[in-house]
Amino acid sequence: MTFKKIYFFISRTNEINLDYVKKTGAILILRNLKETNIKKLKRFARNCKRNKITFFVANNLKLLFLLKTNNLYISAWNKQYYKHIQNFNNNIKIIGSAHNANEIREKIRQGCSQIFISRIFKTNYKFKKSFLGSIKFNLLTKNFKSRYVALGGINYRNFNQIKNLNIIGCALSLDKKKAGNYLPAFFKKTY
Repeated sequence: MTFKKIYFFISRTNEINLDYVKKTGAILILRNLKETNIKKLKRFARNCKRNKITFFVANNLKLLFLLKTNNLYISAWNKQYYKHIQNFNNNIKIIGSAHNANEIREKIRQGCSQIFISRIFKTNYKFKKSFLGSIKFNLLTKNFKSRYVALGGINYRNFNQIKNLNIIGCALSLDKKKAGNYLPAFFKKTY
């Protein structure tokens, strides 16, 4: 199975090679931004637009309008209602993340067109021990009509298991991107 979409979560604009992102067709999500320099962020937005790279801004409407992008990412903990901004601009695309059925319902109410389901597989996080696995993931997602993206714990050992999931793509956080410049070797088979 080849993925239609691959997402990278980044917290700094300089931690990823835009040429490589353009080549792979990946989509960027600016989350937990460490940079507050608006000039650098605007330059990054211009470079993404010039290279035809889609990027999402996480949980920040002010930054969304400042960077003149139409893509908003809503974290699982964010319960604020954002669907109303689509009344002002029909081009705004909202995606979000969830961990359970209640959060999936919340994201559907918030107007998310795609939902990232988190912790598919076991991760190394100290305080986050639970994960879904492929069977629980499919049971959870079959009750809702939405488009899903796998997130959490994806590595070379369990990569083949995600082929059985009801997903349109998968997402990687920073530690899986080999210093932010290249896709892991196990992804190269999909392109």
